[in-house]
Amino acid sequence: MEHKSSPDEATRLQLLRYIARILTRWYKVHKPLPLPPVLPLVAHHGPEGWTVSCEFQDLFGAVPEPLRPYMISFRHALVDFAAIEDNALSANLRLQAFLKALKYILRRDLAERLEVVLAEGARLSIVDVVQILTYIGKSPVPVSPEALREALQRLMPDHAEEIMQGFGQKYFEEGIAVGEARGEARGKAGALVRLLERRIGAVPEALRARIFAADQTSIEAWLDRAIEATEFESVFGRN
Repeated sequence: MEHKSSPDEATRLQLLRYIARILTRWYKVHKPLPLPPVLPLVAHHGPEGWTVSCEFQDLFGAVPEPLRPYMISFRHALVDFAAIEDNALSANLRLQAFLKALKYILRRDLAERLEVVLAEGARLSIVDVVQILTYIGKSPVPVSPEALREALQRLMPDHAEEIMQGFGQKYFEEGIAVGEARGEARGKAGALVRLLERRIGAVPEALRARIFAADQTSIEAWLDRAIEATEFESVFGRN
């Protein structure tokens, strides 16, 4: 599975690498054929919807018909949250609440949609609500503590202040202050670390320190390399 916040034509190349790695590892362990089926899936939560093809062969453009039977061919499944009605995200109340937060997190009108995002809050545990608020706090779309408090007071009047005082307000005030202080370069450094952890594994502390101490130009170059990296050396070189 690959998770995307915006349409990306190269996603199909990423999925191909995943499929090849999965099947290669499986064969090394189990040996006998047949290989197990691997279902490639893209989960997209960008606000504008998925706009590129799901067919791998489309990456090649116009291919002469005699060659087509020899081309790599697969179609990936797609879960596009923008195209799914809120109440159809899941039959499970808790999962629906979390998926709805994922659906709206990048929308520019997030602050105006808080009551939609938190509509199930009164039927969730306070811990679940706080997890959703924490996720909202990490959105690139700013949401003020005041807007959050107003939404909670309308939806969960019995617990609004408890949530804000015990969890939400502290998190949001600190998060806003940290976000303003760290600047664009530090934000990209954090994105690079998260990408490396997904692609390769845990980032050593020394390397993490190097990333956060680097200038924005270096971080952007590393980000470009990290998209297809399978080892740290291919991103940063060998020391």
